[in-house]
Amino acid sequence: MTNNFHNSPNYGTINIHQTTVGYMVPQRSWPRRHPILTLILGFFALGFIVEYWWLALLGAAVWLGVRSYRKREAGQELARQEQMRLIASAHAQNQAFLQGNQFGTHGHFPVDGRYIHPPQG
Repeated sequence: MTNNFHNSPNYGTINIHQTTVGYMVPQRSWPRRHPILTLILGFFALGFIVEYWWLALLGAAVWLGVRSYRKREAGQELARQEQMRLIASAHAQNQAFLQGNQFGTHGHFPVDGRYIHPPQG
């Protein structure tokens, strides 16, 4: 194994490039960094929800509505992409058929010519 940094001016020191390339430095979440502030905000949110429960219910309904709308939009986008893929494949097969290639007749599975027509007899 060779050391590519042996002739560098920073040989023997830890280089940021050497230690962080391809490695994500883990970071604790906000509540783990601020536990006391999280507790205070949690009690404040609980009191707000108890006092204005109808507003929390309205917020939950809006959140569910937005979530279902985005899920439906994602499903429609997947269906549109699949349809475009099928259209592109059909167009390629049609162009091949017009040029006399068996790819256009039998799709992506070329076959031997003697099995195309059944024997007469």
